[in-house]
Amino acid sequence: MTVTAENWLAELVDEVRPCLDEGAVSGYLPELRAARIDDLAIAIDYGADGIATAGQCDLTFSVQSVVKVFTLLLALHHRGEEYVFERVGCEQGIGSYNSLETFIRGSGVPVNPFVNAGALVIADMLPGDDPDERARGVVEFMRALTGNPTIAVNSAVARSELRLADRNRALGYFLRSHRMISTDVEDLLWAYCQMCAIEVDVVDLARAARVLAQTTDTTVGEYALRVEHLRRVRRLMLFAGMYEESGRYACDVGIPAKCGVSGATLGVVSRRMGVGVYGPSLDRFGNSIGGLRVLRHLADSLNLD
Repeated sequence: MTVTAENWLAELVDEVRPCLDEGAVSGYLPELRAARIDDLAIAIDYGADGIATAGQCDLTFSVQSVVKVFTLLLALHHRGEEYVFERVGCEQGIGSYNSLETFIRGSGVPVNPFVNAGALVIADMLPGDDPDERARGVVEFMRALTGNPTIAVNSAVARSELRLADRNRALGYFLRSHRMISTDVEDLLWAYCQMCAIEVDVVDLARAARVLAQTTDTTVGEYALRVEHLRRVRRLMLFAGMYEESGRYACDVGIPAKCGVSGATLGVVSRRMGVGVYGPSLDRFGNSIGGLRVLRHLADSLNLD
């Protein structure tokens, strides 16, 4: 990677870092509360031109809701679009991402795979005879996408997720009562909590995002990914990846992206690059302030329309 790209990212970190005081780290889990508000790391995978990084790129963190991108793509790989989108919608969410109201609209199924109700339905589709095997399938997929064989579940984070899963537990039993899932709810919750607790760094995110940026059929490891699935995931990221702020984000920035409450942010510029950002300072919607600022600067520099 050229010195110019590295220098630009270093300057971007310096420019964005003062804005981080505007937010707060997530109080959702004890492990997330331990993050430093001024942490910021960026990686951009340019494909053949290499990877540029800046900030504290040695930091690792749980993917949280960013995993919904990978579970959706994996469900599409195993089940196909017709099966998946009979059970979850392709609409923009309404209300909170973890609310019951997010699937009481029109079709009567979760509005999209990125609200928690939709993510639980997607997790129900994934192969595995028990929760650990189901979670391992997602870990193996992420290892293939990133080229990092050391990616694993942070068990302490997963156990914290499960202890505090009352809202998702309610969603799970509601979904089960309406026959939208077939897995035992407690088993499904444990699988999903492990998926959210998969630990990565920004280079891992950038490498995975670079795969998502492909515009042809792509094979990574044992996974033959179809271009129409990659395209569908990117489009859903654009209009549903930033919680309640997704519509404004799509208009103002326009880069398909997904945030998580850990501060993880994944961005995809079709044909060109994958972006990974870690910034645990969150805005009132739960999006990473650092992640949003970086993607906005990137969109401006690329003159994206």
